[in-house]
Amino acid sequence: MMSDMAGEPTVLHFRHFEQMAQLEEQYYGAEFITPPQEAWRWYARYPYTVVAELVDDAVVGFVNLFPVKADIYEALREGRFNDHFLTLEGVEDIAGSGEAPLHMFLSCVLVEPAYREQGLTRRLLAKAAAQYAAVRHRCTAVVTDNVTEEGERFSQRYGFRLLCHSNHGSAVYAMPWAEFERALTQG
Repeated sequence: MMSDMAGEPTVLHFRHFEQMAQLEEQYYGAEFITPPQEAWRWYARYPYTVVAELVDDAVVGFVNLFPVKADIYEALREGRFNDHFLTLEGVEDIAGSGEAPLHMFLSCVLVEPAYREQGLTRRLLAKAAAQYAAVRHRCTAVVTDNVTEEGERFSQRYGFRLLCHSNHGSAVYAMPWAEFERALTQG
C-alpha cells in the first residue's frame, strides 16, 4: 500500500511516473530507466509493483519491487537483461501464477536527498515487501541491478551479494527473500 508522509492511502497517477523518471534521470541515463508509460502499465495492472511517498503530490521516494517471469529473472542474475526493456508481459501476476515460485526484482530504490536520513528508504522497502505477505512462502530470492556506486553501497548495506557485472555496465546483486525480509527489520 502506498501512502503519503501523513500515512494516508495514495493513489498514483501517470504524472507520478513521469516524476519518478525525472528523479531517476538525476542519477543515471535514460538507457537504464524504464519509460514512464511502461512503469505506469505495470502499476495499472499490478499495483504491487510500486510503492511511493508523496509530499504535496510530488514523489519524494519510491521503490519498484515485484516478481518477474523466470526467464527474465535468470537473465537478470546472469547480467544479460537491462530493466529499461522490461514490459508488462515480464511482470509475474501473483494471483494468476498458482503456487509457482516468485522471482523478485528490486528494480529501483530512490529517495530525494532532502528525505534521506529519516528512515524513508527502509519504510518504503518494508511497505513494498509487506505487499507479498500472503505469498511470501513462494518468494525465492530478490535480485537488484545497480547502475551507480550508491546503488552498490545500498545492496551491500542490506546484505545482498554480488553475482556478476552485467553486459550493460551494472553490478548484479541477489539474496534469498527470507534474508531480505530480515534485513528490513534490522536497525
